[in-house]
Amino acid sequence: MTTSWGIDLVKRISWGFISLKCPEGLCYGTLAVHRMCFSLSLWHIILGFLTMGVVDSRHPRAKLQNGFWLPKFVAWLLLAALSFAIPNGFFEFYSKYVAMAGAAVFLLIQLVLLVDFAYNLAEGCIERWEETEHLLWRNLLIAGTVTMYSAYTAMTIVDYVFFADDGCGRNQFFITTNMLACIVVSVISVHPRVQEANIKSGLAQAGMVSAYATYLVTSALAGSPPGKPENGEPVCNPWAGLAGARATMAVVGAFFTIGAICYSTTNAAVKGNMLIRSDSEYEALAGDETSSMPMSGQSNAQLRENALRDAVASGALPASALSDIEESGNDSDDERSGVQYNYTYFHVIFCLAAMYVAMLLTNWNSISSEDRVIIIGRSHTAVWVKIVTSWLCLLMYSWSLVAPIVLPDREWS
Repeated sequence: MTTSWGIDLVKRISWGFISLKCPEGLCYGTLAVHRMCFSLSLWHIILGFLTMGVVDSRHPRAKLQNGFWLPKFVAWLLLAALSFAIPNGFFEFYSKYVAMAGAAVFLLIQLVLLVDFAYNLAEGCIERWEETEHLLWRNLLIAGTVTMYSAYTAMTIVDYVFFADDGCGRNQFFITTNMLACIVVSVISVHPRVQEANIKSGLAQAGMVSAYATYLVTSALAGSPPGKPENGEPVCNPWAGLAGARATMAVVGAFFTIGAICYSTTNAAVKGNMLIRSDSEYEALAGDETSSMPMSGQSNAQLRENALRDAVASGALPASALSDIEESGNDSDDERSGVQYNYTYFHVIFCLAAMYVAMLLTNWNSISSEDRVIIIGRSHTAVWVKIVTSWLCLLMYSWSLVAPIVLPDREWS
């Protein structure tokens, strides 16, 4: 979808039966990518509105989320086809403002989840070590921390060796700023006052965040456009002309990007309940039926079912009170007493993810239709997006460390 090369490839593999003759921006190019991703975003927005207010699987509209797969797929195909009938002017505005803003929001959510993942992973190892007193968990925690800081050190050295030659002041600034920021964050994580406020904070989380931030800097520098020596510009990205280096960065970047998007969408969609549980009907239901497991090992829904059966057996309630339980027939429906996640928020997250993917595929609206092969991340805009993302990641983690000290009266979990 990015260039005419893709259209020509379709024509060749179909022996000429599929021949698309249309201008750039309609069938290929930046706007064509936005058309496909726009249809996917619109599809999720529509489903989000249709499932708004659904609190359990007994609701009539719950089947829109957990069924009707073929009609929903056909509906998306129709939206994708109709998107190509929309004038280019709409998508020029959409790509510059709407998709860009949505991608930025998704990127922030992704960073929050990364910090949350670092805490959960480290605290999980600490809790299992304290519960079992098995050295395996302690060794895993130590090995993981050493690995993260080794990766951080190795990538920093590589950055200085290959991307910080004379005349590359911007690259030197990026590398040095990241190196110092990671050191500061690591020192803060083991500061006595921080440890007193959060005893489980430490170098394990700081190492993961530092390694990720440094990866973003390395990826930005390796994907920066090559300089033009004939114009007197310094060559600050010697990897740009190496096919092997480009292929390696493309493969690593693709796997990392796909993994990050999959993790962010699924976890943000489910964990989003914690972000929006304020005064909604969903919160009340979740608090009554799907809260954490009590000490007996049974969920609240199971305890409620047992209580109903005991009340019917004692004659306090009529037998009809068990009608809902008997109609279920089995335990396969785990959302009969309450949904496991907010359906509307689920679709909002995937809508934003589609906008983020559109930005990635178009190098943040920097694709040239003359290119035969598109390298994701090869633009000045993409470089700055990655650099700013690394800074935001370090800032968010730093705030998570100092927030309990700055705001001691607030509950942090």
